Amino acid sequence: MTEPTDPLFLRCGVLLDGTGAPAQEDVALLVEQGLIVAVEPWDKFVSTHGVPDTFLDLRNQTIVPGLIDAHAHLCLGANPYIDKATDTVDSVGIVAWGLASGASALLSGVTTILDAGSQAGLALRVAALVDAGFAVGPRVLAVGPAITTTAGHGESFGTAADNTAEMIKAVRAVVADGAAFIKIMVTGGATDPTSNRRKAQYTQEELEATIRDAHRLGKSVIGHANATEGISRAVRAGIDIVAHCNWLGAAPATVYVDMDTVEAMVDRKVWIDLNIEGALRDLLATDGAVEASDDYSSQPETRWDLLQPLRSRGVGLYLTSDGFGPAVGAFTQFLCEGRARWSLSAEELISLVSGEPARALGLDNNIGSLAPGKSADIVVLDGDLRSDAQALMRPISVYRSGVELVANGMLRPPRAALASSAQAAAQQDLLDTVFRVLR
Repeated sequence: MTEPTDPLFLRCGVLLDGTGAPAQEDVALLVEQGLIVAVEPWDKFVSTHGVPDTFLDLRNQTIVPGLIDAHAHLCLGANPYIDKATDTVDSVGIVAWGLASGASALLSGVTTILDAGSQAGLALRVAALVDAGFAVGPRVLAVGPAITTTAGHGESFGTAADNTAEMIKAVRAVVADGAAFIKIMVTGGATDPTSNRRKAQYTQEELEATIRDAHRLGKSVIGHANATEGISRAVRAGIDIVAHCNWLGAAPATVYVDMDTVEAMVDRKVWIDLNIEGALRDLLATDGAVEASDDYSSQPETRWDLLQPLRSRGVGLYLTSDGFGPAVGAFTQFLCEGRARWSLSAEELISLVSGEPARALGLDNNIGSLAPGKSADIVVLDGDLRSDAQALMRPISVYRSGVELVANGMLRPPRAALASSAQAAAQQDLLDTVFRVLR
C-alpha cells in the first residue's frame, strides 16, 4: 500500500471521535506514520507547537473515524460470473466484483469491512489483494465460507456441516485459509426457501463444541440467528455476536423476546449485529406481532424499536449494511434514513458504525475512534453533520492508515511496489475489470 503522507495536520471544524462523546470544534489532528498522535483544541496545539508549516484547513467540514461495515457480502450478487446451469463460477470475475464492491464502500467512507460470507471464500482473495496494494479499498476481514447445514441458509456460499465433527472440521479449514472470524448459520434465513428461519439449524451441544474450537484457535464467532430458539442456543453456547437477532417465535407471524437470554447476553457480553435495512422495516408486516411483556406493552414499529429495551439493559449493538456487491455503497443512505426516523444525534449514529463495531470485533485498540495511538482512518465530510444529516453522504476525503485513498470524492489508484512489468500489466487488467463492474 502507498506510504502515508508524513506528517499530516488537519484543522477540523467539527470532530466526532466515534465514542459517542459530544462533538468537538476547531480541533487539531496530527498523524504520523499512519497513526494519530494528537487530537486537541487548535489553540492549545498552536500554543505548544506553533502553527504548522502546512496543514489542511477543514473548518467547514466534519471529521469522523473511518466507518466500519461489520456485515457485508462483497462477492455476492455477482450473477454475470455464475453459470447456474453448469454450477460453475468465474472466480476471477467474482473477485473483481468483490473489489469493485469494496471500492464502492470506500467511496462512501467505509474503511473497514467484515465480509460475512462468500462463494468458495473468494472474499479472502479480495482481502489479500487489497492488503498487497494491488487494489484500492477498505481493509477486508473475511469469514470465508459460512458454516451451515445441507439445505440450510447460505448453502450456496457456505460449507455444509451436519454434525459436530463436520462443523469443527469446517472451522479448522476456514482458519487455515486465513479467515479472520467464524460465521455459523444458527437458524434458517429468508433468502433460502429450503431453510426455516423460525427454527435452529444446530443443537446447543453442536454449537458449544464448534464455538469452543473456534475460540481455541483465537477466532470470534458470529451467528446468523433469526429465531429465538437459535438465539438462545447460540448465546448459551458461547457465541460472540448475534447477527440480525430478530427474535422470531416458532409460530408464524410471532415475535418473542426471551428476557432470560437477554440477561445472559448482558452477562456474557454478546453483541447484536443489526443490518440497517432490516432495522428500518415494519416489524408487524415483516416478522409479526410481539408477545406482550413489561418491556413491550405496545407493538414496536421497527426492528430497531424492538431492540431498544435490550440496549437499555446493557446489550451492545451496532449497525451494518448486510449489502451484496456494489450495493454496499448505499450503506450511508440507509443510515441517514435511520437517523431521521429514530431522531439519532450525529454522535450516536457515528458511534454505531465506528466505535461500537470496533469494540464488538475486538479491534478497538487499533480502529473505531479518533484518538492518539489509533490507526489514522479518517473521513472528511462536506458540511456540519450535526445539523446537516446528508453530509454523511458527501465524503470529500477518506484516509486509511494515514493514506488518502479518496480525494475530492474520487478514488486514488493503488501504488503497490511491483517487481516486474508483467505484474504491472496484471494489476492494470484487474483494475480495468473492477471499473467495468463499477460502471
